[in-house]
Amino acid sequence: MESAYANPGTARLFLASGSTTRLGLLRDAGLEVMSCPVGIDEAVIRDRMRAEKRSHGAIALALADAKALGFFRKTDFMSADFVIAADQILECDGVGFDKPESLDQAREQLRHLRGRTHHLQTALVLYRNRQKLWEHLASPKLTFRDFSEAFLDTYIASEGDALLSCVGAYRLEGMGVQLFETIDGDHDAILGLPRLPLLAVLREYGVAKK
Repeated sequence: MESAYANPGTARLFLASGSTTRLGLLRDAGLEVMSCPVGIDEAVIRDRMRAEKRSHGAIALALADAKALGFFRKTDFMSADFVIAADQILECDGVGFDKPESLDQAREQLRHLRGRTHHLQTALVLYRNRQKLWEHLASPKLTFRDFSEAFLDTYIASEGDALLSCVGAYRLEGMGVQLFETIDGDHDAILGLPRLPLLAVLREYGVAKK
């Protein structure tokens, strides 16, 4: 059986995503990583698992798994390659929220979250040669303040269509921080990729230096 550990100079690291935020987090940490967007039918997976009453964390992990496996179907990979994939679902009062499809839907999501606490179920997996080596699930807790309609109008006008690429319709790294009253959890996990546990496992497998 082939070793899961990297040989210096042979292992390549890929991110099975087109997310510039996740790619930036990895590169800012000093990792040499290549982005490879993978298209999967997320709605089919979500709808099936929600019908099965699966947890939102389990759904996020399943979506991350699907992205990683989609990488191997899409690309000419080497057996030494390591693949990172991630996904995120917002959960509020037992209801899961996806990326809004329009600014009107974004507005309704933000109104629903106003004054309430929600969790970001953030899943992260590491694969090699179609085999899952590791998985991690973080669940930061965030509480919206009771913001005014005037602030909501200003926020949506300022962010525009950028909100359509964000689960829950907000970007914490921008003006969206003003939506919040309290935040409890790892900032990287909120942005969609908890780096510290990932870096630890990459060091274990020889991808990052000890």
